Amino acid sequence: MDSKAFARETVKGLWIAIPTPFTADGALDEDVLADSVEHYISALQVDGIFCGGVMGEFWALSMDERKRVHSTVAAVAAGRVPVMAQVGHHAVDEAAELARHAQEAGVAFGIAMNPYYPPDLPFPLVRAWYEAFAERTSLPLFLFNTPYSGTALTVDQIVELAEIDIVCGIKNPRGREHLLELQARIGDRIVVADAAERDWLNLHTKHGFQALMSTPALALYQTPGNLPIVEYTRLADREISDSLAPARRVFEKWMRRPWLDGRVIPIAELKAWLELLGLPQGPVRAPLVPLSEERRRALADDLESLGLR
Repeated sequence: MDSKAFARETVKGLWIAIPTPFTADGALDEDVLADSVEHYISALQVDGIFCGGVMGEFWALSMDERKRVHSTVAAVAAGRVPVMAQVGHHAVDEAAELARHAQEAGVAFGIAMNPYYPPDLPFPLVRAWYEAFAERTSLPLFLFNTPYSGTALTVDQIVELAEIDIVCGIKNPRGREHLLELQARIGDRIVVADAAERDWLNLHTKHGFQALMSTPALALYQTPGNLPIVEYTRLADREISDSLAPARRVFEKWMRRPWLDGRVIPIAELKAWLELLGLPQGPVRAPLVPLSEERRRALADDLESLGLR
C-alpha cells in the first residue's frame, strides 16, 4: 500500500498532541511518558498519538532525546493506535535520521513542520527541502503548516507538495477558508486535518474530514469515564459538543491567548493543567518558564469551575 492510501486508511478519529515529561531536575522522564501514553490510550480512548511536536518541546530536546521519545511512545502504543512523530529539523539529514529511527521503532507516520530557518523561505527552497527529505526516507509524511514555523504555505503550494510520493497528509491550522479549499482540492488524495476541537464536529459531519489532528484538548477536558469528545464524535451529537462551550473558553484563555497575545507557546500552561488533573508532566525547559503561583491558582480556579478538579 502506498503512503497516501495507507494514511487515508489509518489516520482517522481523535489524535492527541502530547507533551514531553521531564524529571524535577530537567531530564527526560521516560517512565512518566510511558504511563501517560497508557493513560491516553486506555483511559481517554484516543485513536492516535502525535509526539515530539510543538507541545512536546522538540526544539529543546537533543537528537537522542527526540529518538527516545519516539521509541518510547511507539513501544507503549504497541500497535493499539498509530503513532505520528514530529521529525522536522532545519538540517535535512538530521530530519531524515529521525525519520529512519522512528520507522524502525514502529512509528507509522512522520510529520515535519515547514522548514523554520531561515524564516520566510521562498517556496522553491521549501519544495527542495521536502524533496531532499523524501530521497532519504520512505516514512509516510504529513506536512505541518503551523504558524509556529517561520514559513506559511498557500493552498497551491500544498497541492504541489502533495505530488511528492511520501507526502500523505497535512495538519493545517490556517483558517477555515484555507482549510476547506484544501480539502476540496486534494482531500481525496491526502488526509487534510485541523487541530481545532471546537470545529471538529462540523468539519467531520459536513465536510468529510476524517481526523482531528491533533490537540491536547483530548486530555484537558476529558477524564476517565467522562469522554464527551469521544461521545459526540461517535454519536455525531451536537448537544454534547455544545455542552463543552465553557471548557473551550477556558482552553482559549490558557492554551491560545498566550501565543496570540505574547508569542509564548503555552506548554507551561499545558503541563500545569495536566498536573491539576492528576497527570504531572514535570517542568518546562528554557526558554520557557513555569507558571507563577498566581497564574497557577487562577488556572486551578477555572478548572474547579468546570468540575475538572
